[in-house]
Amino acid sequence: MDSRLVVALDLTDADKLMEIAGNIGGEVFAIKINWPSIMIQGTGIVGELSRFGKVICDLKIADIPNTNSMIVESVVKMGAWGVISHSFTGGDSLRAAVESARNAKVFSVVSMSHPGSSDFINRHTDELIEVSRNAGAYGLIGPGNNPKELARIRKLAGNMVIMTPGVGAQGGKASEAIRSGSDLVIVGRAVYNSHDPLEAVRALNLEILESVQR
Repeated sequence: MDSRLVVALDLTDADKLMEIAGNIGGEVFAIKINWPSIMIQGTGIVGELSRFGKVICDLKIADIPNTNSMIVESVVKMGAWGVISHSFTGGDSLRAAVESARNAKVFSVVSMSHPGSSDFINRHTDELIEVSRNAGAYGLIGPGNNPKELARIRKLAGNMVIMTPGVGAQGGKASEAIRSGSDLVIVGRAVYNSHDPLEAVRALNLEILESVQR
């Protein structure tokens, strides 16, 4: 499936998590899970989900290089295709995550989708993009609900892949995120809280496809 949609299954109920993943896995680019899911279900959930497609572990890693390496190695060993890390801890910490990922992809946070991102992170976005590039990160995380900032990040990112949260429950639109420079759009609650997650995924895929063709 040629999709640019990443579905965030921020769920702690294993049965519901696996049911939705099984239904939508063949129609999305990847499934994203975060700390609560992994803490409650264990890292084995990564391998279970990888049966349905690519899995991105949204861990927003922010520690010293050795700890970053341990975290990344653990989830990659279980089958993660990608890992999300913070970049504000510095180039050495991010580089450790990148090197430990081996063939897996590391996405670096340079701006977030919640209002508090403007308190600190957004003041240093340009520097964080440079840190990410120098550390060898595969891609960047930028806000899908802030088209102006996302477009600015796109200009600075070069050929780095941009993945964007903030679409759906946080007010952003998938089509607008794509037009502003996103390569991959993350949607969570609008899918897993839907009465029909598969239909929600298909509608989002169509919205993204139409925005690309314009």
